[in-house]
Amino acid sequence: MSGPLAGLRVVEVGSEITGPYCTKLLADLGADVCKVESISGDPIRRWGALLPGDVGHSGLFEYLNAGKRGATVELAATADLAALHELVAGADLLVENLSPGSQLRWDWGLDPDNLARLNPRLTVVRISSFGQHGPSRDRETTPLTLQAASGWVNERDPGRPPVQAGARIPEYIAGSYAAMGALTGLRISAAGVGRPVEVDVSVFEALLSTLPYPMLLAERLVKMGLPGNAKGAPMLGIVRASDGWVGINCLTGQHWLDVCAMVGLPEFGEHQIAIMIGGPEREEFFEKASPWLQSMTVADLVELSQALRIPAAPVTDGESILSCPQYAERGFFIDTRNDPAARRFVRPGAPFRLSKTPAAVPRPAPPLGEAVAAWDAETESVSPRRHGAFSALPPSDVTQPFAGLKVFDLSTFWAGAYLTCYLGAYGADVVKVESIQRPDGHRYSGSLLREGDDWYERGPLWQGTNLNKRDLTLDLSSETGRELALRMAAEADVVVENFSPRVVEQFGLDYDSLVKVNADVIMVRMPGFGLEGPWRDYVGWALNIEQLSGMSSTTGYVDGPPCNLQGPADPIAGVHATVALLAALEHRARTGEGQLIEVAQIEVGAAVAAEPVIEYSLTGRVRAREGNRHRTYVQGVYPTATDDEWVAVSVRNDADWAALAEAVAQPELLSDIRFATEEARLGNHEAFDEVLTAWTRTRTSAEVADELSMRGVPAEQILRADRMYDVEQLDARSFYQELEHPITGPHRFPGWPFHIAPGPKRHHRTVSPTLGQHNDEVLAEVGLSVQDIASLRDRQIIGERLLNS
Repeated sequence: MSGPLAGLRVVEVGSEITGPYCTKLLADLGADVCKVESISGDPIRRWGALLPGDVGHSGLFEYLNAGKRGATVELAATADLAALHELVAGADLLVENLSPGSQLRWDWGLDPDNLARLNPRLTVVRISSFGQHGPSRDRETTPLTLQAASGWVNERDPGRPPVQAGARIPEYIAGSYAAMGALTGLRISAAGVGRPVEVDVSVFEALLSTLPYPMLLAERLVKMGLPGNAKGAPMLGIVRASDGWVGINCLTGQHWLDVCAMVGLPEFGEHQIAIMIGGPEREEFFEKASPWLQSMTVADLVELSQALRIPAAPVTDGESILSCPQYAERGFFIDTRNDPAARRFVRPGAPFRLSKTPAAVPRPAPPLGEAVAAWDAETESVSPRRHGAFSALPPSDVTQPFAGLKVFDLSTFWAGAYLTCYLGAYGADVVKVESIQRPDGHRYSGSLLREGDDWYERGPLWQGTNLNKRDLTLDLSSETGRELALRMAAEADVVVENFSPRVVEQFGLDYDSLVKVNADVIMVRMPGFGLEGPWRDYVGWALNIEQLSGMSSTTGYVDGPPCNLQGPADPIAGVHATVALLAALEHRARTGEGQLIEVAQIEVGAAVAAEPVIEYSLTGRVRAREGNRHRTYVQGVYPTATDDEWVAVSVRNDADWAALAEAVAQPELLSDIRFATEEARLGNHEAFDEVLTAWTRTRTSAEVADELSMRGVPAEQILRADRMYDVEQLDARSFYQELEHPITGPHRFPGWPFHIAPGPKRHHRTVSPTLGQHNDEVLAEVGLSVQDIASLRDRQIIGERLLNS
């Protein structure tokens, strides 16, 4: 057994994706995970393409559960329950995704009172749709309706109903947040709180947490007299080339000018905003640009765009991703198709690389029917527990589990900043570095909102991502600036960056340089494409990650183009990097050994969009996009009586169908042969859609959702940005926290999608800093005098206002 979490004992009572993906990440990092199932087994065993031979489960099950041991519990067997309780009594962590009202939790003795008797030092992670409390706690949900409730179902193909994200990506996201919460809870448990630490994870809040702060943006638009739900499409977005789809993504005004020059239409350079928001110029531009784009291959368009430093990437699917040279040269996908001793298919590898504690090749997933077995003595000998707790990092204050951790934050935009925002929220001292010559590019996001000379302090995306930090400006193009940065890094526990690899290497702030002055430093590097490989120096941002990793190809209608998810790739990478970092900190606490953590964002994207490549490797076919449909039951997104309001509805089984027939006051539907069974409804999906649409058009989205939900049918309104502050469930769980910004005033910022008890009482500690706000105090802490600091300011190595603003 190896890995930074070697010795961590985890019991998983989970099914489908959220719980198993949480524990998969922990297993990748060396944890000993025991997966507990009932005799019917995890339903994901039967989802999608099955492994060949008599293995008896799907490729997706194997991906999610490789490396775990198994235990099957018969509810009526007293011996099984006693063995399960013994297993829990010896564990450090229990992860379950039972519904809050599940009887199984009580039948198996996993309720809070019994767990406290069995193991008071246990950390318990409970994952549920809306969390363990609040008015929506017991609402029936499906992946579609949860996406709808959290603002993930969006217009991605103009003129058609909003559509969900494909490949069950949101469920992986919730699982990754659960892993982050689990490792935080373990630190708190080590403080000896005398009872189990509970981490209450809300999938709903996890999805909201990955959105690019639409509620803050809507608030700002309204204050400026603009529609709060205004949207702009990324440009160019996904376009057709001669041999496939390609994503060309303008992040800055300069990118747009370069794209216009590249396609031979420089006259459109002044019309970026009008084209983004769908003005008449948009149609004219694409009418003229499309012939040129479609005369080029995907590879040529990517190569030409990248030569001009325009973010571009191919849109891959389950087949083409395997021939992508960057993935291939990095050996990311695990291919066992030619190994007679293995279960033959292709799956993603671990979504992070740790230089001193690499992930091991996973063992096969457990078969169903294994008896509950006691823990091996091996885990105790690998990592002896400190005072009965796994974590070697007990906090002195459980409300600040990362207090004392020094973080030097060289990140830009969102992915790295999300990691450091989390650490700072719970006590870490995070020093954010930018410069007055070239500030963090995230300050420029939302160019429509530029107002006043201090516009760079007002951006909602900047503010939301950089809470809980101190801000230091250093001109890293100067020798003095680089020397000061190295001095800061020498005293840090953690250094974080997510530039393209050449940037920090040119500054002499790469890992090899840092360990010369700080031998036990942990450095987290989060390049878009990875530190090595033929595309390592490509430029890219979230949309490129979605396009290259297979996320976009699974999203959209079967007869339409691939669609961008528009945002979540950054925080998804940040959460995975946080999981790896928290594990590496445990390893350092035990061994004194720091290390380099590489989190290539394209690999995280592929890890949470795993199913297409798995299915292609097993079937030789690329599954078509599914729009809003489901493989085993009928569902969709339907118009309502109010323009631009939609509602998502799922009918999972005959009970749901009977309840829906009652709600629409059409009892005759129950005798309609077209809808008599689940298979019949799937075969007559369009007719089902017509029946439901005729009813939903006569009601508001709230009326439809309430009428069906009260009958136990999963149904949710499509949440719009301008209504995200008006959700009773979020108020009940204190998801938003109000902080006062010195320039833009009070704002309600989204928090983290879990509650830890005992643990932090607030989501955030401080509002985002202004540019260079903490120059004097940070530089004084590393020994500079008042005169030294004044000299740096005179030479514009530091400063508090953007140059040439």
